[in-house]
Amino acid sequence: MGERAAAAGTSSGDRPRRQVLVDRGFQLKYALAMGGAGLLVAGIFGLWLHQAHAQALALLPDTETRALLAGSDRTLMVVLGVVAALLAGALALLGVVITHRVAGPVFVMGHYLRVLSEGRFPRMRTLRRSDELKSFFQAFIDAVEAMKAREARHAALLEDAVARMEAVAARHPELAPAIAALDAEARDRRAALAADDPELTPIAVPAPRARRNTP
Repeated sequence: MGERAAAAGTSSGDRPRRQVLVDRGFQLKYALAMGGAGLLVAGIFGLWLHQAHAQALALLPDTETRALLAGSDRTLMVVLGVVAALLAGALALLGVVITHRVAGPVFVMGHYLRVLSEGRFPRMRTLRRSDELKSFFQAFIDAVEAMKAREARHAALLEDAVARMEAVAARHPELAPAIAALDAEARDRRAALAADDPELTPIAVPAPRARRNTP
């Protein structure tokens, strides 16, 4: 009910909101991994810098100068901590952005597969310019279009067979059950072709452009 209401609100003119976390588990997993890697690198670099600073202080002969510079060690550690946190946050955000470009197309194709499993054909969309998997997504669209064309051919063959059998049904009444079964199958296939996806694509992607006819 909520999905249909959202789809109705979207079709009434409201632009769908962009979902940043399309696949929360997948995206957060790699975002945290990238953030953790950045934190680890910053920590190793900070530890090395701290040791170099401590060794430099130990080489100073003047005790007063050493004590004065020792106070800057805490400032250095604070700065390194802030830099490490910023680096980890930036890498985590970058991980969310990068995985969104992969998770978005996969999420859309998952929605299309669910629609196909329900006996309907989805409203096909193209991907956004920044998305990945464009060639794979185009192959998926071509496969769905081929399925629709095959369904249309099968429906036409069934309808032709039903028409031919009905022409001789008066002389062969035993064909009545077969005619009814084939007619029902043809109707089901035509209904599947006519049943478009009532829900819009879950994430905002542009509609495909019509292909120009080449002379």
